[in-house]
Amino acid sequence: MSIEGTTTSQPTSGQMHKPWEDFDGLGHFYQCRPQYPPRIAEQLRSVLRDSRGGRIIEVGAGTGLFTRSLAAVFGTSFQIFAVEPNEDMRRHAESQRLAGMPVHYVSGVAENLQAPDGAAQLVTAASAVHRFNCPAFYREAQRVLAPGGVLAIVQYEPYDKGSAFVDSFLSVIEAALPGYKRHRHSRPDGGYSEVDIAVELGAEADLKDVRRETFVFTELINRERFEHRALSFTIVQKAIKREGDDAIRSALGSLFEQYRNSNGLVEMPYEAEIITARRS
Repeated sequence: MSIEGTTTSQPTSGQMHKPWEDFDGLGHFYQCRPQYPPRIAEQLRSVLRDSRGGRIIEVGAGTGLFTRSLAAVFGTSFQIFAVEPNEDMRRHAESQRLAGMPVHYVSGVAENLQAPDGAAQLVTAASAVHRFNCPAFYREAQRVLAPGGVLAIVQYEPYDKGSAFVDSFLSVIEAALPGYKRHRHSRPDGGYSEVDIAVELGAEADLKDVRRETFVFTELINRERFEHRALSFTIVQKAIKREGDDAIRSALGSLFEQYRNSNGLVEMPYEAEIITARRS
């Protein structure tokens, strides 16, 4: 990506496995993921204070779920450069583009943003940072942010407190994957870890005003949407590789039938997290 919108190819490493290849073929399922509540993009707009326009770089944009939310809130005075290395994901994002959206979908990686120094008012990543080399990404974000610009990390995960359905869903995954525990994320090297983004951003010398906010949102979903949504998670794909497609799909189906209401729907709560920091 360049700030003018030219597409470039991502760095290659011979025949080594690339983390974004884990998402090959998952673009269709991603369309069943929850929409990001408008509250998130609205908060990011308020954090930019009186900025009347500029450039937003969204890293790890996937199929454009958060991109479209940003475009709806920020309007045409901001140009959005949505960076995504996976071709399947970008293809789905392009297919959902709304006419007049000031969005450029480009190939690239978090650790090597093809943008000039100080070019962006906002750098953001939604449900993606755990797949990055975070120290390298933080350096790149600080490089491309203008003074006073904002780095914003957004993520959500199923919220198991008070939800027997979510607790059982996460238990299915834990049982299938030795070494995995809920609230951990897949690492690029194949392991799992818990990441405290606020602490990491607080240790960056050129970032200040680190803030973290969480809130819970809930959706009612039918069985097909639940199954497709579950299949969009790479952690569930890992469970399938270990236990087999039929076994995991059967477990998910049985789980849904156990908790569905009389209308054939289940309540799926999520906890959203917004972490922001300002470049000095």
